[in-house]
Amino acid sequence: MRSPVLLLLLATTAHASGFDARVAAAKAAIAMPGGRAYDMAMVPAIHAAIVPCVPASPDPAGAGAFVLVADVDSTGRVLSADVRPASPIARCFARHLGADRLRRPPAHLPRTWPIVVNMQTRR
Repeated sequence: MRSPVLLLLLATTAHASGFDARVAAAKAAIAMPGGRAYDMAMVPAIHAAIVPCVPASPDPAGAGAFVLVADVDSTGRVLSADVRPASPIARCFARHLGADRLRRPPAHLPRTWPIVVNMQTRR
């Protein structure tokens, strides 16, 4: 009986460390030439993606913090988005950001450009 529980805990830990590694890669990309400017250029898309996700009511349950990590391909498509914690607002934000096309990222990386968004919502 203990084996399935242990395997589940190990899988959860491995998934969390993968998320953390993606956050670290995105933070390192911001420090690269053009990274800070690219990060700032995402602000309008971030705003457009979060607005439809935040409830209009002052319900404190609609507020909270989350982190999104994703990759952006050379055409600006958002790929492999993941959020923690995966609240309804966070999942909504990931869907809306993924449906948008961002500015093309700097061409320093061979495949995709990692991004991280630390979000705090409140009404």
